[in-house]
Amino acid sequence: MVSQHFRARSLCVAVLGAGPLAAEVVRVVRESGPELSARAGARLSLGAPADADLVIDAGDTVDALDTVRDALRDGRSVITAGTALIARHGPELAAVAEESGADLCFEAAVAGGVPVVRPLTQSLAGDAVRQVLGVFATHSPHAAAQAAILATLAFHTRVAVTDVHVEEFGTPSAHDLAAAAALSLRLRPLTVCTRICEPEDGGKEWVSVRVHPALLPATHPLARVQAPMRAVTVQAEGAGRLMFSGHDATAATASALLGDLIMAARNRVHNGRAPRASYYAELPVAPLGDTPTRYYLNLRVTDHAGALAQVAATFAEHGVSIARVRQEHHDNAAHLIVLTHRARESALADTVDALADASCVRAVLTRWRVEGVEEPPTS
Repeated sequence: MVSQHFRARSLCVAVLGAGPLAAEVVRVVRESGPELSARAGARLSLGAPADADLVIDAGDTVDALDTVRDALRDGRSVITAGTALIARHGPELAAVAEESGADLCFEAAVAGGVPVVRPLTQSLAGDAVRQVLGVFATHSPHAAAQAAILATLAFHTRVAVTDVHVEEFGTPSAHDLAAAAALSLRLRPLTVCTRICEPEDGGKEWVSVRVHPALLPATHPLARVQAPMRAVTVQAEGAGRLMFSGHDATAATASALLGDLIMAARNRVHNGRAPRASYYAELPVAPLGDTPTRYYLNLRVTDHAGALAQVAATFAEHGVSIARVRQEHHDNAAHLIVLTHRARESALADTVDALADASCVRAVLTRWRVEGVEEPPTS
């Protein structure tokens, strides 16, 4: 039996949205109301937005912007799953919440039920996050928005959706997947948020935020993530590498909304406040060409002596070091599978352009970035 001894006040909860997520939240609140109320320390009841103390935005568009802004302005705490809403208007809404004393909670807006927002804003608040990697749905429509939110929280810097470099995943060939596997690498749709430090330039720091297919070492925890799972790793100076994973399901996202609901309700009862994002760092977003990365290349080459030497010379001319190379024959053609050391994206791209014009190279078939490999920068 759940105790019914709450504080005197009751809290009205309004749920916005007409889809499966809203329906799941309403179902849980109705069926588990006494237990949720006991956890919150106040009686929770469903009601209309005009009467609500707490507003749950269970949609995932910016259509609720005016409603959410008005609720916060009136001092009503908002719990949202709106990825696009937070990515585009998060700082603005946070300022409104700060002024009115309301909470703006958005754990469900990033990776659904994967708990990563609160660790970034609370558990790691005293640490320095260097990189965040995420594996979400292969064709997630909000991948750039999630990347922008993660980078904003991790690096204390406003990152807009338009700052995120996005490339389509495409359909990889069986030959490339097998060649990568032979190098102990696995292909994943990767979100990459990196804080870049340039010691040779007085310690200047940049932020790089990208969404694209990338290879990971087979031993990396994200290399084993398969749909419908989602996962995020956070690399921090003190805490090291942390991993957060969960299921891509409506119930999981509803769980994140309800967790924020309980936190916001407790704050109402005890006059507390939810943790807030900070943007003090104001780090610039690095141009793609200045971003350090590694490449996997599949080159179809002429099958004669000297081809490898010419390819190696082309890399050297552009200041890019080769880490590993494999010679293969596939479909009656000679291939060079090349894995580079880390270099600036611009140097790697120039190398690829030069290779495409080399007499021994018939085609540059595949170019994938490689992430998650511990290696000091080479340039």
